[in-house]
Amino acid sequence: IDMWFYIALATSVIFAVSVILNKKILKGVSPSVLTWCTLVLATPIIAVAAIREGIPSLSTLFIIGIIGSVLFYTASKIIQFRAMKIAELSSIYPLVSLGPIFTLLFAFLPPLNEKPGLIAIIGILVTLFGVYVLNVSNAKEGLLKPIKLLFENKASALMILSVVIDSVVIAFDKLAINNTIPQNTTFVLLSENILVIVGLLPILYLRNKNFTQQIFDNKKLFIVLGLLNAISTILAFTAVSGGSVGIVSTILKTQLLFVLLFSFIFFKDRPRLETIIGSIIMITGVVLIKMGL
Repeated sequence: IDMWFYIALATSVIFAVSVILNKKILKGVSPSVLTWCTLVLATPIIAVAAIREGIPSLSTLFIIGIIGSVLFYTASKIIQFRAMKIAELSSIYPLVSLGPIFTLLFAFLPPLNEKPGLIAIIGILVTLFGVYVLNVSNAKEGLLKPIKLLFENKASALMILSVVIDSVVIAFDKLAINNTIPQNTTFVLLSENILVIVGLLPILYLRNKNFTQQIFDNKKLFIVLGLLNAISTILAFTAVSGGSVGIVSTILKTQLLFVLLFSFIFFKDRPRLETIIGSIIMITGVVLIKMGL
């Protein structure tokens, strides 16, 4: 049974809860502090899981994998949180569903050389069509207007940039995982987290010397976010190790549907009709991907 498929689906629900809490905490916390503190609180849990699995032997490609992942992940998260800070979730978050297309392209190239089946590719294209529909109310100004709109608005442009950068991360993660012997997903995750934490600390200190105050003022929410981050990233890495990068990436993007749902419940952020229709099309795409496995 394709257990990684269901692990990826469960991960997307946990990711969505994190996004809603991130939106709430960003009122009083800077994007870089949020990225750093969440990882600091998640890492002890990940460390325990990694130690239980044992330390694997590593190759040179492992080093390339984790350094690439860390650089792209950090940039992507800070840009994404900046976009979330200046716009409503329902207007920009659907753009995350573009990620699998870029991931699929990167995974198609060496060193991963992954080539999914025809039905899975159709599923990914259907998911993309759903993204187009999310902005279809602007199509009366021209068929390409929904696509142009993605770049005309600052928050949307930031979100797209974040998505493109983030789509490379999962390919680097897979490269690192493939080069641990025996395969150890949590050790890869732990190595990456430590690098991000150490690398971001001097930047945080230089930009905002009282960043610890932001953390203490929101400590309860940060603890919850740290726990959710640990669970969701361990599950996500498990899914990546078991399945094709392009397909896992698409399934993880179903978090969009849960984000829109939770955003409506908690922020009364009512989605437009095309958002709902686009979301349904995207679910259909994910079902096709599952059928194509």
